[in-house]
Amino acid sequence: MSNLLTLSSSLGSYHGHSMNHIPLNAHFGSTLTGLLFSTVFSLTLQNLLRSSCSPSQPLASDKSSITASASSASKFTARLTLNRSSTSQFLLLCSSFASIISLCYLLEHHPPHPHISKHYDRDWFLTILLFLLLSSLSTLKLNLDSKKNVVDDVLNRNQTEEWKGWMQAIFLLYHYYSAAETYNCVRVLITCYVWLTGFGNFSFFYLKADYSAVRMMQMMFRLNWTVLWLCLGMGNTWVLYYICPLHTFFFLMVYGVMGVWRGGNYGKGIRYKMILLSVAIYLIWDTTLPIFSTLHFLLPITPAIGATNGTLWEWYFRTSLDHWSTFLGMLFALNYPVLTCWFDKVESLNLNNQIIIKTALAVPIALIFFWWVTGPYQYDKLDYNATNAYFGIIPLLTYIYFRNVSKTMRGYTMSLLHEIGKTTLETYLLQHHLWLSSNAKSLVVFVPNYPKINFCVVTCVYFAASRKTYRLTMELRGMLLPDDLNYCLKSMATMGGVLAAFGVLSAIVTGGGASSPGAWTVIVLGLIMGITIDILKEKRLQVKEPQVYKAPMNLPAFFPQAATVVLGLLTAATFDVYSHHSASPIAPLPWTCQPFADKGAWADVHCGEGNTFSAQRENKLSGLVGCGGMAWGWEEIEEPHYCRFEERNTKNARFSLRDRHVAYVGDSHMRMQYYYLLDLLGDVNSKQEDAPYHADIPVVSIGSTLISFFWKPFVEDQIEFLTSIKDTNEFDAVVAGAGQWDCNKKGDYDGYKDGIEDIGRLLAEIRRRSPDTGLLWMTPPFVNDARLPDEKKETMPESKVSKYRNVQNKILQPLYGLDLFLEAGALTKPRAKDSYDGVHYPEDVYRVMLQIEMQSFDWAFRRKIPPPPSNGNSPGTMANPVLGLFVVLASAVGIVFFDSFMGLSYLPSLFFDGPKPSVLQVPAFEKLHSSLSHLKSTRRSEELNDEEEGVALVSVEDKKEEAGAEEARVI
Repeated sequence: MSNLLTLSSSLGSYHGHSMNHIPLNAHFGSTLTGLLFSTVFSLTLQNLLRSSCSPSQPLASDKSSITASASSASKFTARLTLNRSSTSQFLLLCSSFASIISLCYLLEHHPPHPHISKHYDRDWFLTILLFLLLSSLSTLKLNLDSKKNVVDDVLNRNQTEEWKGWMQAIFLLYHYYSAAETYNCVRVLITCYVWLTGFGNFSFFYLKADYSAVRMMQMMFRLNWTVLWLCLGMGNTWVLYYICPLHTFFFLMVYGVMGVWRGGNYGKGIRYKMILLSVAIYLIWDTTLPIFSTLHFLLPITPAIGATNGTLWEWYFRTSLDHWSTFLGMLFALNYPVLTCWFDKVESLNLNNQIIIKTALAVPIALIFFWWVTGPYQYDKLDYNATNAYFGIIPLLTYIYFRNVSKTMRGYTMSLLHEIGKTTLETYLLQHHLWLSSNAKSLVVFVPNYPKINFCVVTCVYFAASRKTYRLTMELRGMLLPDDLNYCLKSMATMGGVLAAFGVLSAIVTGGGASSPGAWTVIVLGLIMGITIDILKEKRLQVKEPQVYKAPMNLPAFFPQAATVVLGLLTAATFDVYSHHSASPIAPLPWTCQPFADKGAWADVHCGEGNTFSAQRENKLSGLVGCGGMAWGWEEIEEPHYCRFEERNTKNARFSLRDRHVAYVGDSHMRMQYYYLLDLLGDVNSKQEDAPYHADIPVVSIGSTLISFFWKPFVEDQIEFLTSIKDTNEFDAVVAGAGQWDCNKKGDYDGYKDGIEDIGRLLAEIRRRSPDTGLLWMTPPFVNDARLPDEKKETMPESKVSKYRNVQNKILQPLYGLDLFLEAGALTKPRAKDSYDGVHYPEDVYRVMLQIEMQSFDWAFRRKIPPPPSNGNSPGTMANPVLGLFVVLASAVGIVFFDSFMGLSYLPSLFFDGPKPSVLQVPAFEKLHSSLSHLKSTRRSEELNDEEEGVALVSVEDKKEEAGAEEARVI
């Protein structure tokens, strides 16, 4: 239990290095969570100590004494009651859940090892998928119900869980390995999830007709319980975990459609409502009318975590991608009885006719799927996003048909995938912090420098936590929200009151969210709250269950409280020490990393994740630039500097340099870095053949980034340039350096030394006048005398150039205010043999110089933070009236003609006398409605009313048959 307190203490503190990386608005939520969790842990600990030391009291694990409840929501546990067994069980559940959320926080903000970047290896990615497939096939089993009957219905529950399982596996691996090339596939999988929301909830309401407030509260609890605590504890916004609000939103859409005019759900009314819903979706998402913005006017447009362009745009973007999916799932569920009847009818024929009719439907489905694979599926990410809402249904329906094409296919499922599919919500949520980190942008590390072993270890912890979280959520729901409206309302009011009370306390402690208390404050307050509540609880329980506390060895009655205080204070001390020695989360590098930015070594590294990490282990490097030859890596930095150097890719570079103007000032070495920066930013024409050689290059704009080069090879040129900018804020960063031209062309060492002193004074003055301008300086690279042309061997050998370099080291390196002093001589000396003319170096050397500068931009730019990038989009920009109208018309065909496949099911009847859905709908719905208990009770009530009014009636059985047939004809 002391470990639980250790985890909770982290939720209320931001020590040392991580404090700079947490937004202020997160202080309130994390402190509230930390206080509440600490209180729960202290209550649980006191309860366990009291139970274990007093044999006369029942243990919390003794569930047999808990009052049973007949509620379906209490499948896992009985409702919470005020007795020792029930409260003990409840506290254990809460503590277990809080431990998982606390673990998420620790791994996110105080990880045992630095997070690492994602690395995509297609071979390894596909190998894992193949291994998962083979493992799943080994668990193939026949679907049997509780009575040992084979379950081979179309899209049966076992099959949908299996479906969710393999989709979740691909979805998670896509995130873990950043498999960008599979984006379109993953986009389809999310469409399937949202489609299943429509299909499953429509089916539930149609079959059960349960629209009660209890059902609503239970569903909201299931969908949002875990995400609520992740948002509070992590300081994140709800839109970061967008799948949960997406499912909640579309669940409410299904609930609204089915709940309004319920009497029409079993006649023509439901089809009218579906048509109206399709029109509403079209108007909201497929036209430029401001309906979406009006309905969501409360959503902010300011940037937030998970919504860099504002919550309104992010929510519009997420809902637009799948705005038809739930509706199409509802449509499939509406016609599901007819589809089932169609398969039964076809499979009652002889084998040859079965094959002919099923093939007649399979061919057009396969042809449409082939068109989709060779057409829209090949689009790039942005173009595909614009079409997914309209064409994502194609691969979905294709999968459903071929997965259910025969009874044998429907009768078997793979148990491994079925188990994975049970906890898709929890695996989605916890992947952000237990499997991945930095809100799913990097990887959690338990075993550093062994990526594959680390993957296995982290995956085991992650899946175990996900399954436990699922179980805990269901058990807590059973205890807090049983099938009793009054109890549920009281429970919701109590939970709201507790949150409000702790919210007030958190607001006081944090000063309204302006600051963050330490672990000591959070744990001490939690202990006070926990002990106070425990004393009050015991007094009340003594009245209902009078028992005497009997501790062994004549311990005093206050032993549980005293032991809890001691363990709590030890926990605070332990976490205080751990937090100062743990690694830091991924964040912009701080100024304290400046001395280490150019400290590293060269190593021969083959490409590949395993080779990269092996090279890091063998050479004690913490990051590598390049592979496939000589690569450069940074030296491992001892704590507590928390310097996480790594190679920056195009995406990182564009984000770091957004709204920036960077100037390179100097000779050909500066020009080479200028070109490679353009290349890193994605400028395919960076090295223009007609670009001036010994001259300035006009400013280049890449997005919102401006890059300039100024040809200033002599020290007096540099002095002139720095003098011209000292009174301006034109540049966000200046990268300068020279010396070889002064040595080669002038040879005036004393004059050069005086010039460097002037440059030192100018840099100091610029820092005073323009504190937001980044200042970076690079010394001359090492000279390989053996490769120098004859005319330069006398004028600029390394022995002379080193004097010029040493002057810079002596005067400029100690200069306070330089964001980077890059000692290029030490960097290039090990690569001197690769210099092709004694002065210049291969491309990879200049890319290393650039990567070192990219690290320093982190702390250079933090003094002046630009506004987050804006894509200039607003709700309505993703509308496509033509494709939206196509979906409306196609769905209308499915609604009017009772076809889940939008009319394709009629094709076999045109050529091979296959069954028509319009003919099958009468027996299909008649059979279904006769089995629905809520429809039977409604009809019996109508019969009794008629009898009371003296109306002549036929027999009850005849009445049922007539009602069923009539309803079937109407629907």
